[in-house]
Amino acid sequence: MKLLILFFVFIALASNSLALKNEICGLPKSSTGSCRAHMRFWTYDSQANKCVFFIYGGCGRNGNSFNSEEACIANCVE
Repeated sequence: MKLLILFFVFIALASNSLALKNEICGLPKSSTGSCRAHMRFWTYDSQANKCVFFIYGGCGRNGNSFNSEEACIANCVE
């Protein structure tokens, strides 16, 4: 019985830690891409639970990119 309770506690904690504030925050971190533009963006790093700055080249961006650090934090940081 104790093992069963421990199992359910573990599942509850694991599912709670995997829940994201916004599902786009679960996308891979955005990267520079293959083009040569030089645009300033922010992306959410789910492993560190923080927003990180990156230079976007203009091609291949996913939804996990924000125009400002404030927008990234508001959407993703727990």
